[in-house]
Amino acid sequence: MSTRKGETERILEEIFENFPNIRAVDIPGIDLYMDQVTTFLQDNLRPISRDPEGDKFLTKTMINNYVKNKVLHPPVKKKYSRDHMMLLIMIYYMKSFLSISDIKSITTPVIEYSAPEALADKKREASDKRRDTGEKRRESSEKRRTAGEQRLTQSEMKEMQDKAGAPHALQLSEIYDRIRNDIEEMLPKIHREITEQIELASGQFGDIPEEDRALLQRFSLICRLSAEVYVRKLLIEKILDSDLY
Repeated sequence: MSTRKGETERILEEIFENFPNIRAVDIPGIDLYMDQVTTFLQDNLRPISRDPEGDKFLTKTMINNYVKNKVLHPPVKKKYSRDHMMLLIMIYYMKSFLSISDIKSITTPVIEYSAPEALADKKREASDKRRDTGEKRRESSEKRRTAGEQRLTQSEMKEMQDKAGAPHALQLSEIYDRIRNDIEEMLPKIHREITEQIELASGQFGDIPEEDRALLQRFSLICRLSAEVYVRKLLIEKILDSDLY
């Protein structure tokens, strides 16, 4: 085994060993302010960073931009819930190769499916402000009843649906953990596939002088991995542009 090949495989091992495995229960169960959100993400994503001390994984500006473009539902009273955090973790993996509009088309249906009440958060916040200024007192009893219904928690909504015999949607934490488990199971296969690409690239250009061979083998490996990333990105875009799934 060449020194270069061995070092590349060592780096690969390090990436997989440090790949973040953030479970839903690992995310704070209380709502967080922006600084707490970015600190949590920074601490948990740092191990896979190219520049752990200098990288900003998801900044305040990025998160505000996601909210503005409706990729992420708005915070309530400037606080972000566990659902926000789970979505931000998934968005982090997508943002390097997908546009904001593509990410929005992925997250919006999931938000609507798993937590329809999240879309009403902004309306509730506005309602609270109206109540504080006295306007709430002028609303009809019917509006007050509707506002109360909007404040039902997910567990309360789920309980009502169960009693009515109606199927209920999975909560975002359930969706998140199922996907996280799938990814965890998939990682060894990805590891084997990349190891094979390293092996193939290191066996190329054997007829080239040693001083130039390393350059070409490095170029070959990067092109192989880039082509794989590009094909996967194309497939994602085609799925988004079609009626598949």
